[in-house]
Amino acid sequence: MTFGTRTGRACCLARRIRHISRWLAIPLSFILAATLAGAAERWDIDALMSALSRIESGEKRYTEIKTMALLKEPMRLSGTLIYRAPSFLEKRVLSPFEERYTVDGDSLTIENPAKGVKQTLSLASQPAIWAFVESIRAPLAGDLATLNRFYKVSFGGSKRNWLLALVPTEPDMAKLVRFIRIRGSGDRIDRVEIEETGGDTSVMTIEHRP
Repeated sequence: MTFGTRTGRACCLARRIRHISRWLAIPLSFILAATLAGAAERWDIDALMSALSRIESGEKRYTEIKTMALLKEPMRLSGTLIYRAPSFLEKRVLSPFEERYTVDGDSLTIENPAKGVKQTLSLASQPAIWAFVESIRAPLAGDLATLNRFYKVSFGGSKRNWLLALVPTEPDMAKLVRFIRIRGSGDRIDRVEIEETGGDTSVMTIEHRP
């Protein structure tokens, strides 16, 4: 009799344990899935640089709105951006005038056909210009070390909507530019905002067509 009672109690306890474990398995599975998903979606500056560094080349159209104290109305420019890893970058202005800025390694070439201008200089000899070039080229190359060389770098947001904020630390650059904000999604740079120390601003929007 006693033996039968203990067996019944043991069976009852076993059923309760299985019952509880089945119920516990549901939330635990959700917690585990959420944890794994969070790990998979983790997005920080290292993840961004890694994603951008895998881009070998690209050509995009852009529009740029410049607001300047000397102008009564904002100036609207448009053209193309061309990048080839790891160090070639070209910004070509097509409207309202033609101008081309080509960077390859340490060399910057500026061309303005209408004015008959073509000038080549070394970036190393012009630290402020070098810093400005690297605000775009270094992110495209996934080169965080170079960004840190010229800027105090801050990062925030998610994979779908991230923000890279750059505050110049290079003295000559810091006299001209207050900050640069680069916005994007995944391995795409969508928008570049520049505010100069005098209050002039520039907002470049990059098109991503299929």
